[in-house]
Amino acid sequence: MYLRSFLLTQVLGLLTAHIWACFRLRRFALAFMIKLNALADAGYIPVPLPHEMADYLQAGSILKAACFFTFTFGFTLGMVAWAGAFCVNRFKCSRSVRLGWTAVVSALFSYLLGFSLIEFLLFLVYFGGVHLCVTVPRARFRPLALACLIPFVLIPSLYGVEHLFLVRNHLLRSTVGRKAVGFYYHYSPLPAEMITPPGTRTQVAAWVSSKMGNPQKQWLLRRGIYLVENREAADAVIHMETRSGPDVLEAVKERAGGNSVRRLRTITYYSIFLAVPITILVLCVFLADRLLMISTRIRIALLVAVGLVSLVLVWGSISWRNPNPARILSSMDLEEEHHESEKTATRPIRERLLDDLLSSPDPARRLRAAEALRQLPSGKNVEPLKKAVTREPIVIVRCKAILALSHQRDRRVVSFLESRLRGSEAWYVKHYLFRALRRLGWIG
Repeated sequence: MYLRSFLLTQVLGLLTAHIWACFRLRRFALAFMIKLNALADAGYIPVPLPHEMADYLQAGSILKAACFFTFTFGFTLGMVAWAGAFCVNRFKCSRSVRLGWTAVVSALFSYLLGFSLIEFLLFLVYFGGVHLCVTVPRARFRPLALACLIPFVLIPSLYGVEHLFLVRNHLLRSTVGRKAVGFYYHYSPLPAEMITPPGTRTQVAAWVSSKMGNPQKQWLLRRGIYLVENREAADAVIHMETRSGPDVLEAVKERAGGNSVRRLRTITYYSIFLAVPITILVLCVFLADRLLMISTRIRIALLVAVGLVSLVLVWGSISWRNPNPARILSSMDLEEEHHESEKTATRPIRERLLDDLLSSPDPARRLRAAEALRQLPSGKNVEPLKKAVTREPIVIVRCKAILALSHQRDRRVVSFLESRLRGSEAWYVKHYLFRALRRLGWIG
């Protein structure tokens, strides 16, 4: 039976991925702290502030943040290890072949994730343990179990990436869902920053051998590049004689590409969009095969369950493709409607949005209102949006209100946003504050 060996391999893969993620996140957080302190020493306002970043160095925070790599990269480890164990058992490979294959795969994963000896040894222990200890028995596979594939074939044909945001909005309507969304937005910034190439991060530190004047520093700061005195804290070290900001910008783009970061990002996306769905699909097939082995009467129940799941998927796709007016509101081109008919259409819509933003008990409606107000710039939106930024308890709604403020074409909000940036907001919120201020021309 395949199910037992498959589950054992996956559980060990998730555990290995969590150990690896804790190790890498700890190293990254320490290096990131050095850079943030360098930015503070240079007189910039770092995002996040160094003392706030220290919270992410706590063991509990690292363990929680590592979950995002565990439940993405862990499935990749599990699938590769199980496929290898399946092949070496089926073809009755010798022990030397198994050890060679283990070493090659361990070295490959170490290279893809940023090679280090500790990582190589960790993967060597995992793949070696799986290939030497986990056996895949010869079992008669029941073709009817493949009926579980039907719902998985429907999902990519019926749903798109935009439906993930609808799922998030739906989760905001329940207490448990809000806790899940809050967990994600509180602990995801560190993994997200880790897989973002240095050249495109919110703050990029550069060390330049030649002296740069204040006008050049300000020009670079508008583009998210900070000049620091500490070479070890810089994302890009530039030894060339540069006389202008554009020269530094081009050099940063060339030297802060982060090939190892790109490899890590690629394998993370591969895990999310390929390895995780394949693992769930294979698990369902093996589970159905196991149920069919217990009793042949389970066939009818299995077919009925597959049919019901398929109907639910189709119904959900139809209902989401024909949303209610409130859902249409967040995706329609409100700015175009604003230019066409200010008096007859836009004003009532704005009033309804402002009312939803400040008064609606539904976090999903408040979120859609904040997103829609971004497309309806007006001085009337400023005060309600500032109230939302100050009072809103849901982090993602507060962030969308901050972003909407930056689209209102009113530079008077700069002082308000800067005060929030200097305050005790969470790291994720400060990223939005920094983006909003940059959009308004703020340079620190």
